[in-house]
Amino acid sequence: MISLLGGFAVVAGSMLGIGIFLSPPIVAANTGSLPLFFALWILGGVISLAGAVACAELGTMIPRAGGDYVFQYEAFGPSVAFASGWVLFIAIFSGSIATMAVGLCQYQLPVLLGMDLSGPFIALPWSSFALSGSQFAAIVLVVGLTWLNTMGASPSARTQTVLTLVPITVLAIMSAYAIVTGDHTTGASSVAPARSAGAGGLTLNSFVVSYMAVYFAYSGWINIIYVAGEVENPKRNIPRSLILGTLVVTVLYLLMCLGFTRVLGLSGLSDAGEAGTATAAILAGGTGRILIALLIASALLASINGTVLGGARVAYAMGKKRAMWPRLGTVGLHHHAPNSALWLQAGLAVVLVVSGRFEQLYSMVSLAMVVTGTITVSSLFALRMSKPDAPRPYRATGYPLIPGLYIVASIFVVVVSVGNVFSGERGAWYPLLGIGILILAYFYHRVVLSKRIEGLESPEPVEPTR
Repeated sequence: MISLLGGFAVVAGSMLGIGIFLSPPIVAANTGSLPLFFALWILGGVISLAGAVACAELGTMIPRAGGDYVFQYEAFGPSVAFASGWVLFIAIFSGSIATMAVGLCQYQLPVLLGMDLSGPFIALPWSSFALSGSQFAAIVLVVGLTWLNTMGASPSARTQTVLTLVPITVLAIMSAYAIVTGDHTTGASSVAPARSAGAGGLTLNSFVVSYMAVYFAYSGWINIIYVAGEVENPKRNIPRSLILGTLVVTVLYLLMCLGFTRVLGLSGLSDAGEAGTATAAILAGGTGRILIALLIASALLASINGTVLGGARVAYAMGKKRAMWPRLGTVGLHHHAPNSALWLQAGLAVVLVVSGRFEQLYSMVSLAMVVTGTITVSSLFALRMSKPDAPRPYRATGYPLIPGLYIVASIFVVVVSVGNVFSGERGAWYPLLGIGILILAYFYHRVVLSKRIEGLESPEPVEPTR
């Protein structure tokens, strides 16, 4: 079973990924001022906390594996849950695993090993197919973490705890050091505005671009609800894991952003590309670059492991309801892990790694991520009305205002993104394909599948526990 510390590690580790190193330069370039820069990071933490308190109530009310799918099924019925679950499992989780695995092996592993992994590693004769060293390493990583998760939730949670606590501690110390010494290192006490946004100021579009970058950096806090059925004392530990993990990461992100701006200045940060390596190179030269690469690798491992752990539970919950293949709703005999769902997820991620198309897929479903999260938080409101007397060991703090803030912010982003389709900007329409898939999946289930599977839901199998 997953303890409070393990639950905290699932939340914090899933959040602490590559986003905090890639997103600050984007936000700096699009805001052009320190107050706006930090206001967006604070807003991102508040919005994440708003979603966390909503999911804390849902997770204690319905402590079963599956997260979004389970909540949406109870609140809005099988068709909405089917559409959201397929997008989550096939695209968002598998795409996230592939993206992070390749990112780690393409950018961090060569620094740590001191060798180039970009060249062909496996090439088929009489064929144009070639697998690079980074792709091969990413496949090994995906398979290895999947195997670890087949051993049950407890070994995975223990690994998650180590991979999370170490980078959180070291990054907090380094951020404090950067804050104290930053001005003396670069003379960045008078921070110049970022060039790309300084002249025109913050526009509606640049605000949404910045917010989406911050949203990406904070994403992952929800992952504990996917393993709700495997959390020890869920009525107590799910809310504490969600709220504590989100708060700790929010404070850490603010410390790191303050360190980045103290060392690089806002203008330097907007040109950095990847903030961690750029900051470390100034503070500690080559040694700092290796240390940062190690920390990013550890954080990415934690984020990938948390995604593997949570994503398979969506397919597991859908298999139980015959919204996916029923075999996915079963668990292994020895460790009670959803092995079929885990290996299917690994297979999909490997296909995306080999194809190199995961980034396009992830871009396509980025807006769908916002929509599925909004539907989940909306489940709180729907269940408050439809099941007012259901036991709720934890009731969302600040309801309805705080959870409502999450929904309002998400609707605003969706509306602006849809409006951008008509702006004529190249590629602005692409994220709408993710919403299109959601709509098509909904009507496919509503019109075609619902008649086939009506009354055929499989009995509740044993929840994955260890």
